[in-house]
Amino acid sequence: MKLAIIIVSYNTAELTCSAIQSCLDDLRNHAALLNETEIVVVDNASTDNSQEKIQQLFSAYIVGTSPRLKLVVRPTNDGFAVANNAGIRETSAANILLLNSDTLIETGALRTLVDTMESTPRNEATAVFGRSQGTLDRLGILSAALQNVDGTPQAQGGSFPTLLSLAAHWLFLDDIPLIGKFFPATQHTGKNLRQYSQADGDVVQLDWVGGTAMLVRREVFEEVGMLDESIFMYGEDIEFCMRAKDHHWDIGVCPSAKITHYGSASSHSSRAILGEIHGYLFIWGKHKPVWQYSHAKRILRLGCWLRYQFYKMVKMDPKTAAVYTQALQDVLR
Repeated sequence: MKLAIIIVSYNTAELTCSAIQSCLDDLRNHAALLNETEIVVVDNASTDNSQEKIQQLFSAYIVGTSPRLKLVVRPTNDGFAVANNAGIRETSAANILLLNSDTLIETGALRTLVDTMESTPRNEATAVFGRSQGTLDRLGILSAALQNVDGTPQAQGGSFPTLLSLAAHWLFLDDIPLIGKFFPATQHTGKNLRQYSQADGDVVQLDWVGGTAMLVRREVFEEVGMLDESIFMYGEDIEFCMRAKDHHWDIGVCPSAKITHYGSASSHSSRAILGEIHGYLFIWGKHKPVWQYSHAKRILRLGCWLRYQFYKMVKMDPKTAAVYTQALQDVLR
């Protein structure tokens, strides 16, 4: 198989079915890819009617012209990384697309991603040399350009975690007028969407891209390992890209492949905020020098305090402010 699409589902029956349907609709327009694609949905022990709805959708699809469809039901919810890894083990496809359940594939996105991955020239000889930094000679991870429901660009990826990039993001240094754009930031905000200004079809390299819609060569998993299952949710994509880059794989965004992502609406949820902080602490504990851990924690504490003040005094949003108080008291104490 040329392509496997892995979708993790957890109590999102309608969203998951919409994501699957958008994949099927897009594949219908490309018969060659349709016949070389499989869709694996991994349900993380949903308590709603997700499993029933997904099975109904699979059953209703015409088997003779469909990609291979498979539902994997896990007995417990052990997190995003565990579920994705379970799905990856179900396929031997050359390219694996990790796709969030709250997404919609726009026309042509799947073929564009696969074609771009497979047509980008590789040069193993130059990939291992530091002087080729920034040269696209070993593309291994490729994300679609994410967009909001209204079609506007959605922030994607960022710079690898360093004390400077963490500070730029969490202390709003990247938002300073005129000079902010020169700071590397662990997450590119809505003000830093440079990838969408590139010529249509050009791959824009980033340090890391989000697991929302991440196409990965099977070779990458074979070389660097699977997603780290110690991370329940949030940060596993950054950590995986760090390992991939250490093995000289290039990472980028394909602006001409567009996928709508609903999930940005929940970016201020308690789970997202606390999960992001846990993710950074895990990365610092696993990949960084011991002496940096306390400094990273201080940056996150100050960032949480600034956000607490912003949401309490400016946005008048006591609910989100309370989440940052919880982070200071429970995670960063």
